[in-house]
Amino acid sequence: MEQPLCVPPPLRGTDPGSFAERTVRERWPRIVAQTIQVNDFPASINKRLRALHDELPDGPIRPLQDPGAPDLRLWNEWIAPYLGETWASAPWLFAEHYLYRRILEATGYFQPGPTHLLDPFRKQKTAALDPSAEAVAMLARAANERATCPEQARAHLPLLLLTSLWGNQIDLSMWSADKAPRHLGTTRETAHLLVNETEAAHAHLEAIAPARVDLLADNAGFELLCDLVLIDGLLAAGYAHTVVLHLKAHPTFVSDALIADVLELLSRLANASDSAPRLLAKRLRSHIAAGHLQLTDSFIWNCPLPMRAFPALPHAELARSDLVIAKGDANYRRLVDDAHWPFTTPFAEVVSYFPAPLLVLRTLKAEVVVGLEETRIGEVASRDPEWLTNGHWGVIQFYCPPRPVSP
Repeated sequence: MEQPLCVPPPLRGTDPGSFAERTVRERWPRIVAQTIQVNDFPASINKRLRALHDELPDGPIRPLQDPGAPDLRLWNEWIAPYLGETWASAPWLFAEHYLYRRILEATGYFQPGPTHLLDPFRKQKTAALDPSAEAVAMLARAANERATCPEQARAHLPLLLLTSLWGNQIDLSMWSADKAPRHLGTTRETAHLLVNETEAAHAHLEAIAPARVDLLADNAGFELLCDLVLIDGLLAAGYAHTVVLHLKAHPTFVSDALIADVLELLSRLANASDSAPRLLAKRLRSHIAAGHLQLTDSFIWNCPLPMRAFPALPHAELARSDLVIAKGDANYRRLVDDAHWPFTTPFAEVVSYFPAPLLVLRTLKAEVVVGLEETRIGEVASRDPEWLTNGHWGVIQFYCPPRPVSP
């Protein structure tokens, strides 16, 4: 009988000298302070945000104080195991999601009043696209060419995956858009891949097309555009008949994408001065109208659980997919339990619980990764001591569950 996988301990803010520790002690207070700075909140909200700021990093985890919020019961269940722990001592994956939910509690996101459903990170998200007008037009022109030629779209799949992967460098919880590393259009696109299993994913799509593809979105802004261009290419190539785009149910991680962010991006493309983005927006809207591109959100993508611990229903929904594409660092951390795995642990072994073929596109911004070769680890670590967290290195990893054996 196969032995159950033993999951290592989770990353915590008490791990000495770790990026998690730096996040809890430095990044999170800065994010809360910035939320005050960029918004014109009334004094009562700023007071609550300052109180949250002062809890970090050694204040206690407490239940939410957000009466009537639609996710209140769920969150109090998720919080219960960590009551009495501190922001630093609780598992990092839990505490990070809890932080963003506490920001919404402080800003009255779910409460009646002037800040009801007001995204406290909207200004940062909107500004993140402004420096990218030329890149937006270039991506749109290439997408429009592919839309007229399925053969070109199929041949360009590796390029589309790279574009979507490195779009993940634009992460507003890490750095401002103008200071993010940029590998797109450089030799670093491939040179900085630690794992590249594009060929296996490409072969899988060739074998099953046309397929249902599910994409777990990460950041709004330029990365979301890169993801929409990938979706457009999958549809143009005939690889997908339907793409389900999974988005967050409420603001989190500063720049994570909501359905509202997709609609705003499409509006900006439709009103661009260049005709190429306008044509791309028209085509994407037609995909939505025809049901080929489906926008969906769920509190499950805002929850503090590793994916292994998801309830049965979300797993059953993902099991309907022919390919799930997971974008970004937070989704990767969730997939691999945000745990202290040896970096050489086989990727397929860690995600063997996953119910569908899985492709991950992730730039490294946390000290957790699996599926690497020992020699590659040594080579990269000697060149770049910050390789695990600085967003300069990426992985394209593919897993396909074994087919059931017929009796």
